[in-house]
Amino acid sequence: MLRLLLLPVFLWLILADQGQSTLPHRWWAIGVFAVMAATDKLDGYLARKLNQTSRIGTILDPVADKLLVACSIILLSFDWIATPRYQIPRPVVVSVYGSYVVIVAGTLILLGLIGKVSISPRPLGKLGTVLQLMLVLLTLIAPNLQPLVREALHRVLVALWWVVPIVAVLTCADYSLQGVRQLREWRRRSEQPTPSSGGVSGDGVPRR
Repeated sequence: MLRLLLLPVFLWLILADQGQSTLPHRWWAIGVFAVMAATDKLDGYLARKLNQTSRIGTILDPVADKLLVACSIILLSFDWIATPRYQIPRPVVVSVYGSYVVIVAGTLILLGLIGKVSISPRPLGKLGTVLQLMLVLLTLIAPNLQPLVREALHRVLVALWWVVPIVAVLTCADYSLQGVRQLREWRRRSEQPTPSSGGVSGDGVPRR
């Protein structure tokens, strides 16, 4: 809930400096982003440590993550928001956002067909989230650092521009495969004959 409430604040801080030669709000945006990323790890750790989980928590946690990443990546793809040369390329935006759309659409389709979906965190999904958060954070920080550090981080960003889309596509394929397996399992169970009330008992006496 805290991450969802902080998301509009984070987006406002990014947009507040537009038209100015300096970016006084950018560091506040970085601070809010760091808090949101830290709470993402903290609540997961506490849930496992204290064995306190809830259904709404399992839904809100990935929703908050995906909203943060999707909104940030879209905004930072514009040259009037991100520093030129550091803005996130459009193919990266399309691959990340497209993977989200496919996963959400697949989830809704499964819900419509079988009435429930079992979604558990996958290693690729966790890796993708970490890389995407790193991409957003470095895009915000790198232009404000010293030239040598800035250039080094720019090389890291260029590598992320390649790695993030690849992991996003693989994650989408992985979750799609899990969805297909759930659909096949549901069909297999639905095609099994249900026990009828009629038949013959063990002593050979017909039962009704």
